[in-house]
This record gives sequence, C-alpha cells and structure tokens, in this order.
Amino acid sequence: MLHGTLLSAFGMLLLHVSPLRSVNLSLFKSKIRSPEEGAIRLAGSKTRSQGRVEVYLHGEWGTVCHNAWDLPDAQVVCRQLHFKGAVSAVAGGTFGEGTGQIWLDQTKCVGTENSLSNCSYNGWGLMDCSHKDDAGVICVAGTSATETFVDHSLELSEDLGQLFDSEEGCDFLIQGYTYTGENRDDGLWEMVDTTVCAHRMILSRFPGFKASTDVDEISIHLTQTCLPHLPSLIRYVYTRRLEVSRTTAECIHQLASHFGMRRLMEDAGRLFTKLLPEDRSFLTQVSFYEYSVEAGDRVLQENCLQYMAWNFQKLSTSKAWSSVSAELLQALLSRSDLVVPGETFVLAALEVWVSQVNRTTSEEQQAALLARVRFPMIPAKELIKLRYTSALYSVHPTLYQEKVLKGFQAHSLPFGTLKNSSNFQADDRDYQARIYTAPPWSVAYDQSVETIGRPIDNPYDRFGRGSHRGNTQYYKKPSLRTTEHHSTPVHTSAVFNDRKVDWQLNLFNEQSDCSSRGLLCDSLPAARMRMSTHKYQDQGQGSIRYSNRLLLSCRGRFIFHIVDFKEDFAYVPAGANVTYPCPNEGYIYHFVVRPEYI
Repeated sequence: MLHGTLLSAFGMLLLHVSPLRSVNLSLFKSKIRSPEEGAIRLAGSKTRSQGRVEVYLHGEWGTVCHNAWDLPDAQVVCRQLHFKGAVSAVAGGTFGEGTGQIWLDQTKCVGTENSLSNCSYNGWGLMDCSHKDDAGVICVAGTSATETFVDHSLELSEDLGQLFDSEEGCDFLIQGYTYTGENRDDGLWEMVDTTVCAHRMILSRFPGFKASTDVDEISIHLTQTCLPHLPSLIRYVYTRRLEVSRTTAECIHQLASHFGMRRLMEDAGRLFTKLLPEDRSFLTQVSFYEYSVEAGDRVLQENCLQYMAWNFQKLSTSKAWSSVSAELLQALLSRSDLVVPGETFVLAALEVWVSQVNRTTSEEQQAALLARVRFPMIPAKELIKLRYTSALYSVHPTLYQEKVLKGFQAHSLPFGTLKNSSNFQADDRDYQARIYTAPPWSVAYDQSVETIGRPIDNPYDRFGRGSHRGNTQYYKKPSLRTTEHHSTPVHTSAVFNDRKVDWQLNLFNEQSDCSSRGLLCDSLPAARMRMSTHKYQDQGQGSIRYSNRLLLSCRGRFIFHIVDFKEDFAYVPAGANVTYPCPNEGYIYHFVVRPEYI
C-alpha cells in the first residue's frame, strides 16, 4: 500500500496545484483493472528493457531469487513482456533490492514457456534467499519494428504507476465516449464510454484536464479507434512511459494535443518517423500527413512530406495514390528533394492522377499542379512528343505551350542568356534539378552483393516503370575500393549534350581504404565522388556547380536517408542517426549527379 506522503512529495514537482476537494467516489465506475495473477514487470532501472524481475501474486508485487537463474529464464521474462529476446540473465542485487515477498526460487525454464509461472520452481513463496539475491534481466531494447516507447520517467514513476492502478484516493473523473452509429430503442444514438478515476493534483500540471478548476469531472468525445487508449494516456501522466505503435501513434498524438501535453505530442510526432517505412501501401503515410495538417503539427507534416518525396516513385504506383489530395500533391511537386527517374516521370504521374484517380479536380487545380512540373528539366526529345502524348495538353493548351517553350529555350540557349532575359526570375525553380535516378545521372552500388550499377538504355516506360530493382542494371564487381569511373553531360540542358564531365567513385568501408589513397575519412562508411575536370562556365557567362547526393536505399524497398557530398565526401551516419530506420544493413548506395546553374 502506498503511503499518503508519496502524493504530497510529487505535488511539489507540479507547476499548478489546487486544493483537494471531497468527491463521492462511489459515483466513479472505473474500468482500470489490477494486474493479473502471475503478471511480471521490471523495476529498479530507468531503462524499460532491463531491471529487477517482479511477479504479481495475491495482490502484491514480489521478487525472484537468482538461484539457478540463467538465460532461458530471462528469455521467458523478456518474451512475456513483449520484447524480442533477452541479452542476459543478471545476478541478484544488480538492480537494487526489492521489498515484500520473494515469490520464486530455483526457477528453471526451458526457454519456450509462455510465462514465468509455467516454468519449474520450488513453489510460490518457498525460498531460501534474501532481497540481496533478487534476479534481473536485460532484454533486447524495443519490441518490434512497429512498436516503440516514450520514456520520460522520473524516480517516483513506478510508484505513481501503482498509485494509478490502485485508484487509492482518486478524486477526478475522466470520461471518454464515442457513438457506435446505431440507434437505441428511445431513438437516441448508442454510446460507448470508458471512465478513468485519477488524482486532481497529478493532472493539474496539464491545463487540458481542467483539474485546477472547480470541476470534478470532464468528458471527451473520441473515435472508436482512440477510445481504448485513453487509460494508457492518463497512466503516462503518472509514469511518463507509454508504448506507441503504428496503429496507436495517431491516437496518442491526438490525445496529447487535446490535453496540452506538448512534450508527448512532439515525441509522438517524432516517433511517426520510425513508423513511416513500415507501410508499403503508403496509406499510413498519407493518413499521417492529412492528420498533421489538421493538427497543425509542422514537424510531423515535414516528416511525412519528406518520406513521400524521397519515395515518390513507389507512392505514385501504390494503393494510396488514389487517396492523395490535390493539396498534398502540390506540396510534393514543389520540392527539389523529390526522388524520381526524371521530370518526365513527374508529368506522367500527374497525368495518371488526374485521368484515372481524381477526375473531379477542377481545371484550376490541374493548372496549379501542372505549373509545378519543371519542363526545362524534361529532355528535349520528350518535349517534342508531349503535344501528341499528353492527356492534359488539350485541356490546358496555353499553359502547356508556355511551359514547353520555356523548356525548349532552356535546351537551346546558354543560361547566361536566359538569366539576362526580361521574364527570368531569380527564384524560378523550373531550372533546378530534382534528384534524378535515371541514367546517366545516377549510379548504384549494392553493398550486400558487391555489385556496381550501370545505366541501361530505356530504363523506364512513359510512367517510369523499370526493372524490379529500379532503373539500374547491376553487374558483379569485387568492391568499390578500386576507383570506378562514370561520365555525365555537364548539364541537363541539350546545350551540353556533347560536353562531358568525368567522375571518380569510391566507397570506403575501412580506414585502410582511405589511408591507402592518402585520405583521412572522418567516419565510416564513406563515399567519395570526385570530378576529374574543372568547373565549367558557358559562353553566356553562366556558371555551373554540382550539388551531388548520396541516396541510401534499404534493400531497394525505400529511400531512408540522403547525404550531401561536401568537398567530394559523403559520410553514412550510424543507424540511430539515419532519417528513417532501415531494419538491416543491406544498403544500396546511389551516387547522384545534380548540376545547378549559378
């Protein structure tokens, strides 16, 4: 039983404290239940995946003696707590001494049991040890690729979690309700609710609960999906620990926003980044984006936009393409970090979206989207065909003619001449290349099979569909420790068709790879992309520079990180620092050349 002084001590940490009021607790019908018999938990550590093993029996938490305690026992504990597995079984006292009963001794598990109580042991409460011998475990951090934890726990968090579970002294009622859509006999809508009994003093830190006012209870309308997560959200206020999965992230974010829990809202938003790659249908990514716009969360909005921009080719051929709004598509087409085979692919994807997916879009919306296509980046031979192949040409002939003319001018005139024309605008993105992965602008290297990617002719059809591995043909190659050579035009403009620039490519996995060339690599792996010719200046006095990129693809399934080449080098960050998690290290490296006018 927790002492009354615990609540008072925690009250000193709160920003807002209001006097407790007498409340008739018999009116409260909480659905929070005590732990089941045989339930286990980890205590004595700020890290959720390790700690002293405790077992719940007869209404009391007790410990486990470390006699005969070994890895199979730890495996059962970690699996029962939904971790992937155990790292080690820890000797007694490592995570401090517990209190109360010592429930288990001489525990002997095979390792395949579903729970610790299914293993062999002396019997409940039959032991020959003290709390100095309390056993612990270290589990593999994280439960699965689609589950993660927010942990802002304090020293009293575990005790406060027990306080919440027990409902002792609770004096504030939180009711969540939703409508089922069915009618009752009296004609009213059928309603389902859940009620949580909490403590006013603890809730008063967050103004969204209104616990500092003179009200005794609040109600919140939730969707049927989010209603079951209300108790977990309230328990987080006590423990500062919360499990978030792909299916619960949006609800947790929504509840945190409603109650003014800014830190949890921001962290939940960041956790979306880990969840985005899990859904290959892209329905989750589109849903998260639409929600982020509604919630006004710009960080989450940018995370979703960036992932969809980097993986635009897969998005445009996914199940979610039909649910992409005109606003979302316009936001994507405005980005220079759109990863696509080429600008022809962007136009073709837009035409499919208009003709097959969103036929109801107005001509004004279509024109706004068409204006985002960078026609000067479309090859001249493709521009010639558009009048006969584009479905949008007949709908927007004037806009098309203007954009196509602009494209032909970019292919026939030096940039210095274009820049001095009266209709040139300095911030015009039409002359800026996106991240193009089609030949000759990209070369791929698959580290897992040690192959070098070479461009192939006709890598994609009108909609950009190439081989199942993308727009690159792969050849067996011992290593990129030896310098590979690649050639590209000086620029995408047809003015430079006959002028080439040569590139030297290296991928360094060991420091010796760098030192053997007299180089010092700041970290590993590292990629080098070195131009073997000097910067070019055209006859119209326009200079060209290169903002090259290294794309990291997770086994070809999705682009999970992009690194700039700076002073010829791009460094691959450690796993924890990549933008989106890749569950294995089977990376494919894409060296991308990006010429820019300056």
